[in-house]
Amino acid sequence: MLLRTELSVRDEEILAFLNDHRYATTTHLRDVFFAEHATLTAGTRACIRVLHRLLHNRLIARLERRVGGTARGSAATIWYLDAAGERLTRPEGARRRRFAAVSTPFLAHTLAVTDTHVALIQHARSSGFEIERVDLEPNTWRSFLTRAGTAGILKPDLFVHLTTDDYDDLWYLEIDLGTESIPVLLAKCRTYAAYKATGRAQTEHGVFPGVLWIVPTPRRVRRLADAIHADPALPNRLFTVITPDEFEVTISPADTDPSSPRKEEL
Repeated sequence: MLLRTELSVRDEEILAFLNDHRYATTTHLRDVFFAEHATLTAGTRACIRVLHRLLHNRLIARLERRVGGTARGSAATIWYLDAAGERLTRPEGARRRRFAAVSTPFLAHTLAVTDTHVALIQHARSSGFEIERVDLEPNTWRSFLTRAGTAGILKPDLFVHLTTDDYDDLWYLEIDLGTESIPVLLAKCRTYAAYKATGRAQTEHGVFPGVLWIVPTPRRVRRLADAIHADPALPNRLFTVITPDEFEVTISPADTDPSSPRKEEL
């Protein structure tokens, strides 16, 4: 096993990324950590060499299953922290986390969240804004008391803070794969509205972040957007509903894309 002193900065960053995301494909890791290579092929080869070295030293491991979609071969391999890597990244006093056994729906959603974060990183590189902060579950969770005095908990998939020279944009991101009913999604929207009413997020961030739902199809966009609009308890302007194809133009901070909503107006 490699000692911590034998790990490169990039090795440690890869382990931290897997600690945060639980699972990531070779393609995810290549696009985040090997983007400086002249071609995708060169980046993929360099990435695989590093991952195999970390695999050999039991810092990371491979799931037996492969990710679906267009990825093939090694690029479709799903990685997670093995025993030694988990131990290196575990906070002092925390319990050991196990990653090998996971349900298919949980894995699909987790990889979709990783997809979104990686897409954000790639977009920031080419669009003139900085990623000031990204939080993932459970660091996104916020417990609160509603106005009725009942306990609530908000669980965004991601929180992102993006900056330019002139603007700060903040978003809560919800990644939907079409597996939940529209009433379930509306219930989560009502949790956002209840949390906004407490003023806690405004105290933490200065404004209440926009809530961005990323859903798989235009039909589901229409269904969710119509349901939000029809609910008198929900502030419509708080929520934006899009497909993954619309992510980049929607997430761009206000001065890099004039059509992007301004969070300070919510």
